[in-house]
Amino acid sequence: MSRWQIEFQEVVFTYPDGNKAIQNISFQIARGETVGIVGANGAGKSTLLQLLAGLIWPNAGEIRVGEVSLTQKNLPQMRQKIGFTLQEPDHQLFMSSVYDDVAFGPRNYQ
Repeated sequence: MSRWQIEFQEVVFTYPDGNKAIQNISFQIARGETVGIVGANGAGKSTLLQLLAGLIWPNAGEIRVGEVSLTQKNLPQMRQKIGFTLQEPDHQLFMSSVYDDVAFGPRNYQ
């Protein structure tokens, strides 16, 4: 069993407009470890988390959760372990209450 809960290995992501957001980043986060991601606007914080959530896919490299590589095939199973909340509340809420917004995913999971 791996001691790493989250692992990025040589991950690269470039937006379609050519903006290189993530360039060969590697790190490991151990089970139970708390990590803060900080940086200036445009540093790649949101991109990094979108990659982890499978909202976007790396151009190169590997993302592992536990001992499993994140792939489009196993994304539904991974999303049972990974949550993502947008930074801007107006972009997140689409139901009439926070409860209904949070409950939307589990209610509609298939």
